[in-house]
Amino acid sequence: MRMRGSFLEDIGGVKTARKEADSLVLTEAILKNKPIKSAGSSRLVKLAKKNKVLLRAAAVLQLPATEMSDAKRGVDEAMRLYDLMSNAFETQGLSFAIIKTFDSMPDVGHDVDFLVSSPREMAAAKFLLLGNYKADPQGRTHCDKLLGKFSCFLPGFKHDFELYPTISQLGETHLDPARVMKDRQKAKVEGRGVWLTSDPDRVLIRVIHAMFRHNFLKLSDILDFLELTRGVTPREVLDRVENAHIQEAFLFYLASIGRFLSACQFESARFAEMSHAAEKRFGADRLGLFRRDRLVLPYRIPTMGLVMLFLLKGARDASSGRRKSALKCLVAPPLIVIDFVSAAFRSSGRGMVW
Repeated sequence: MRMRGSFLEDIGGVKTARKEADSLVLTEAILKNKPIKSAGSSRLVKLAKKNKVLLRAAAVLQLPATEMSDAKRGVDEAMRLYDLMSNAFETQGLSFAIIKTFDSMPDVGHDVDFLVSSPREMAAAKFLLLGNYKADPQGRTHCDKLLGKFSCFLPGFKHDFELYPTISQLGETHLDPARVMKDRQKAKVEGRGVWLTSDPDRVLIRVIHAMFRHNFLKLSDILDFLELTRGVTPREVLDRVENAHIQEAFLFYLASIGRFLSACQFESARFAEMSHAAEKRFGADRLGLFRRDRLVLPYRIPTMGLVMLFLLKGARDASSGRRKSALKCLVAPPLIVIDFVSAAFRSSGRGMVW
């Protein structure tokens, strides 16, 4: 039987005082650019890696050259993979925008994600990957299959390459992917032109992924939100949040980030402006009782809070005529439970449902 402390810790279910202290020490150090006395702590280095902030924490952690080199090699590989596939897609006339991957620069995660909104172009992209590039398709969770996500490894690369038809967990509607593609923009990243979604869409996509797909916030989410909102107005973001019917999720997201900023005694005028505008437009956060836990990173959203967020979105979808999306939101709670039980008994620790 696999249900033990290590499993619960892996999914963020165990929130101890020590883990909270480490989380706040690392968060405050990066926010304030304040060197950490126990900079060589392997716990803090591991925590930085887990939260996708290793390179941003390099100075405060006084990382050794080997750690820095390994992390930078990962960034270089992600850029090479982007260059390879963006050139291939553009040569074939396939439209795409990269999502999430370069939001955390100089840090990158373990995958390179493309949004391809057209069903025809998605089919052509998969055919190209499997035929011309001998891609190795990866197993998908039940929800990934419902969404239509495609994940693979390309020869010579350690990063996953993933295609998304939209931004969602199990097919519920948050945005119009065709509109997102229409509003995409080309920006400079590491000296090359990269197709990104618009700045307000980048903010919305990060919120959707954290709240409805990943179900937790990493330190990178906190740092990236402060950076991504630099070039947008509250109205641009709030209009998209309201259209997605995720008002409660956005308020929960803001309040969770706010707890970390307050605990670190860090003030951000831009964050305060966004929070004030959201509360004025959507009302006060009504799910505060689910945020009385310790501030441990990655910060896992309590299961009952997650269930409520899906049900509230489902109710809004139903009242506005998005019946298919509403039904998918209603299916989410039992899938969350099934995935948890499945993960507890699988050696990999993954439920392969969610």
